[in-house]
This record gives sequence, structure tokens and C-alpha cells, in this order.
Amino acid sequence: MVACVALIVPIRVPHELSERLSLELSGAVWSPAMARYILVSDDTNEDGAKHVPLLFALSEGGQLDASPITIEGIDELNDPESITSAPDGTLFVATSHSLNKKGHSPQSRRRLLHLALGADRKAKIIGQVDLTTARSADGTLPWGGERLDVEGLAFREGTLYIGLKSPLLADGRATILRLPEAVSVLGSGVIPVGAVSVWARVRLCVPRGGADVCEGIADLAFLADGSLLLAANAPKGMPSDGGGGLWKISGPGAAPALLKRFDGLKPEGVAVAPDHASAIVVFDTDGQEPLWIRWPLSP
Repeated sequence: MVACVALIVPIRVPHELSERLSLELSGAVWSPAMARYILVSDDTNEDGAKHVPLLFALSEGGQLDASPITIEGIDELNDPESITSAPDGTLFVATSHSLNKKGHSPQSRRRLLHLALGADRKAKIIGQVDLTTARSADGTLPWGGERLDVEGLAFREGTLYIGLKSPLLADGRATILRLPEAVSVLGSGVIPVGAVSVWARVRLCVPRGGADVCEGIADLAFLADGSLLLAANAPKGMPSDGGGGLWKISGPGAAPALLKRFDGLKPEGVAVAPDHASAIVVFDTDGQEPLWIRWPLSP
């Protein structure tokens, strides 16, 4: 694949990986240290064990490495949805923090991790917090609703940006939160009151069946000029959008521009490629053959 030919194609999964694991690829980020895209996968199951704490490495050519990256120090990583780069080659990883099908939200589902990658393909936890503990200065929830569903992360100039699949506001806008001094906060293990605030509200709505259907944020990626790419699709339990989209905003308060609609597909992860002239988008195919696309970025 090259940037000028934007095709949705299968990700090649080695047999020794596919026979052991079920994959639903989600967030993605380029790791210069590993010369790979590092991916998370929703609810990774291995040999009957649920929520195995693993990351996956994808080559520029579109093949997953046969050996996953193990996250040490935890037994479960339940519903990981997003990943982004952090200082010095480290990574931030977040689970959804949402309720599961039984209406529960166990600790394994409420993790925002700071990870250091080792040459031995193991990741060490060097900081973590639970985003559901965040409170505004007045004691309210920063996202403005009881139920939280985190699916996007991006990091820039010391601040972590957190994209929400839900809740959506009454007018359909999705929320992007900001957490300044994220490395220090995760290292302390406690989110100070007022530390998490709203950075932007964006209305990602598309026509569907004669009405507008609004999407939540599935992933985030900053471009060099400070503009932001957003992968988006409809939140669970909301009207179907018939397939998600790739959007771009120039900053908070700016109107989002729709770059591409993906009919019948759910874009779940977006990452800027190392050439900075393109981005990759990975799709959640509900356990079927994983797919991706390389999308050219305008100058």
C-alpha cells in the first residue's frame, strides 16, 4: 500500500497468533523505538483466559508480529480501547471505563496506564489511574454524565487528551477531555480535583434515514500542526450510523471536517504514519479478519 492508493485491505495475522487469540483491533500508535504500530485489541482471549493484558505490533507492511507484547503487573486488561505515545518512547493505554454487558465496571475495566516498553517485548506499568474518580472543582463529573466510555487518547506538550464514545450531549456533540501533566498524575496514582476538564465538544453527525445520526469518538491522533484526526462511529445503544468516519478538527471550537465515510465498517483506531504524509485507520470487524487502510493527509 502507498499513500496515493487508499484501499481497505486485510491485516496479515500469523497462524501461530490467530490460532491462539481472538482479535478485535482498536487503538493504534506508531512506536519509533520498535519501528512498529502498537495496537490494542478489545477483550483479548487466549486459551480460555479472558482479558489477557497484551499489546500487538504491526509492521508498515501490514503484518502483525507473531509475538505480542505482555503487560506485566496485572492479570487482566478488560476492554482496552486506546493507546498513544508518551515521553521517552513510553505509552499511555486506556480501557473503556464503561459498564459491561452485566452492568458492572470492574477495576480491570477502569485503567489508564503509563507503560514503559522493554526490548524483551514486555511492558512495565510506571503509572496508572482510574478515570471514573475524576471530579471537577465543584465535585461534578467532568464529562457531564454518569456513564463513561473512553475510546480515544492523544498526547501533546505534556497534556493527555481523552476522546469519549459516550456520553453524547443532547445536541449530539462528543466530548474531548484534557489532563495536563499527565505523566505526573499517573505516576502519583491519584487524579487531583479539577485536573480533568473539557477541551472540546464536537458534533460528528451524518445523514442517515432522513435524519442526522451522531457519532462518538473512537480514537484521536494529533498532526504536526496541532490539528486533530478523529475516528468516530455510533455509540452502543444509539441509532446506527451505517459505518463510521474519519474527521479532522483544527482545534477546540472549530467545526469538524469529514474526510472519509466507511460504509458498513467501524473505524476504531487512527495513527499518523512515520512518513507524516499519511495515517492508518484500523477497523473493528467483530472477530473477523482485521482490516486497515492508509489514508493520505493533505499538505
